[in-house]
Amino acid sequence: MSDLSPHRPAIVLPKGERVSILVHGLLIFGGVGAMALGATSKTASLGGAVLSQAVSVPYLLAAFLLIVSIPSLALKVSRNPAVFRGLFALLIFMGSWSIAGTYLPPAPALLVAAAITLLHAFWKTAMAANASLAIGTAGIAAGIAKVFSPDALLFLLTALSFYDILAVYRTGHMVRMFRELRSLGAVLAFLLTPLRFSDLTTPAASRPERPGMLLGVGDVFMPVALACAALRQGFLPAVAAVSGAAAGFAATYLLYLAQPKRAPMPALPPIALGAIIAYAVSLLIQHP
Repeated sequence: MSDLSPHRPAIVLPKGERVSILVHGLLIFGGVGAMALGATSKTASLGGAVLSQAVSVPYLLAAFLLIVSIPSLALKVSRNPAVFRGLFALLIFMGSWSIAGTYLPPAPALLVAAAITLLHAFWKTAMAANASLAIGTAGIAAGIAKVFSPDALLFLLTALSFYDILAVYRTGHMVRMFRELRSLGAVLAFLLTPLRFSDLTTPAASRPERPGMLLGVGDVFMPVALACAALRQGFLPAVAAVSGAAAGFAATYLLYLAQPKRAPMPALPPIALGAIIAYAVSLLIQHP
C-alpha cells in the first residue's frame, strides 16, 4: 500500500475525499468477493469443482515459496517491459476467462475474456484498470479455491502476512520490487481514487499528484480465495471472510493515515487478521 498524493498532516479518521477512497477500497473487496463467490458456488452446484480437503505441509511450503519467489525470479530473468505487461495481461485473461466460462459457453467466454484484457491494456483509467483487475482477480481466486482447503489458505494467509511485514519493514525488498514492476508497466495493484467521475476516468499517468493510494492485488486475492474455499463450510463463513477482510482494510487505511510520515506499509496482516477472525467467529456461530 503506497500513497500517490503529497504528504499531508497526519489524521486518525478519514474526512472528505479520504472517506471516498476508503469506500472505493471497500467496494473492491465487495465486488471481487461477490464475483468469486458467485463463480465458485455455481461451479460447485454444477459439479465442476473438485475441492481438495488435504493439507500437506510440504505442499503448503512449496506453494508459499513459489508465491514469494516468482516476482523476484522474473525480475532477474528479464527487465523487458513487454514481457511483464504480457504476463500481467495473461493473468487478467485467465481470471476473466474463468469467470466468464462459469456463465457462458466456451467461445463467448473466450471473447469476453479477450475484451476485458484489451480494456485493461488500452483504456488506462482507474475505472477500467480496477474493473478488469477485479474480474481477473476474482477468477483466479475462485480457481485457487478448487485446489486449496480453508485450512491450507489459513496457513498461507498467516505465513504471507509475516513475510509481508519482514519484506516491507525489515528488508524493504517488497517496496523495491513493487516500484520496479511498476516502472515496467506491471502495476499489480488497485488504484483507489476518490469516487469522482473525473478521477475515475482520467488516465492514471496524467496526474501523478492525484489523491489516492495503491492496494496490492495479493491483499485482496488471498482473503477472497479463503472465502471461496470456505463455501464448503457454508455461505456464512464465506461472506464472513470477505467482510472481515474489508474491515481489516478499513483498519489498515486508518493506520496508514495516522502515520506521522506517509510511507508504504504492509496491508495484508490486518486484512488477513480480519478475515481469519470473522471466519472463525462464523464457524462458532454456525456450529456452537
